[in-house]
Amino acid sequence: MSRHDLEQQPRGATGCSALSKRLDDFEDFRELFGQWDGEFRQMSRGEFHGSIALVQGRILRIFHAESNQAILVRGADSADLATFIPITRRNESTVWQGRSLQRGQMIAKSPEVGYQNLSRRDVAIRSVLLPRERLRHAAHLLTGRAPEELIPSWAALRPAPVRVARFERAIESLLVSSLRNPAWLATPAGEAAESECLRYLVDALVDPDTQDATPRRPRGRLSVVARAADFMHHRLTGPVSALDLCAQLGVSDRTLRRAFHDAFGMGPLAYQRLLRLHATRAALKAGDGADNQVGDIARRWGFNRLGAFAADYCRQFGELPSQTLRRCAKPSSSSRSQVSSHP
Repeated sequence: MSRHDLEQQPRGATGCSALSKRLDDFEDFRELFGQWDGEFRQMSRGEFHGSIALVQGRILRIFHAESNQAILVRGADSADLATFIPITRRNESTVWQGRSLQRGQMIAKSPEVGYQNLSRRDVAIRSVLLPRERLRHAAHLLTGRAPEELIPSWAALRPAPVRVARFERAIESLLVSSLRNPAWLATPAGEAAESECLRYLVDALVDPDTQDATPRRPRGRLSVVARAADFMHHRLTGPVSALDLCAQLGVSDRTLRRAFHDAFGMGPLAYQRLLRLHATRAALKAGDGADNQVGDIARRWGFNRLGAFAADYCRQFGELPSQTLRRCAKPSSSSRSQVSSHP
């Protein structure tokens, strides 16, 4: 499904919509997130299967994503939306901002802080987003407290278990009912369910035992990882050594390795090889299907041992590079001409 498909979903006069789709390519996540300029990378090896459900109410937006592979998400928000993600049995193995969280916690994130999370295999992540001003207004009405106190830049909150459970049930009810009948969102019952979900969110935020010892700002290691990743992105076609990285970043090899294992579950050089595999895959998907392109494209991204490259590629994406090339081949100009001239 493309972004165009998503934009064509009926919204009606209320602007409400709901849809659910199976995904056959991890990059489909990007198109479903509209204009967000972030990245999705498959970190584990094998064929990808996933799904996503999107619900847009009058106030709240709910995302529910599932994946059989480990997926890295990095990027800054492009909209002024506060994000809240309950930590459940299905996503507690995910690494958020460089650390693992426990079931029962809840992530609160402002738009100023980008996404930095690495899921494990067979994960389901559900998030609730809403404009900060709407949250501030609702919080002021419901609690009478200064709204700024309720929206940290980034924190792992620990509300009382009963409050988290109520919020999760409200999300589930709103999601299931909306997907069953999108028109329900615009009914009085749908509006009431959305308001109830917002009320339980505020209720969790004002719990006096909410804050734990989690720092509100990402730790220094994440800054090191981000700078190293940017350095690698600009040098994907050539080799990058551990010495290059340490000299560029001014950190020790041990610090760099520990930071990458915390963030991605792998060392920096393994991560760079993964980036090159993803770059090769993107080039193959943009090719015209000619078999001789595989070697040319692989060499362009620094893979000179084609047999080892093909084996690594197949382990990572669950198909040979030649299969990706043929499956995603764009028709040549001559074939397009023949099709267009056919009566």
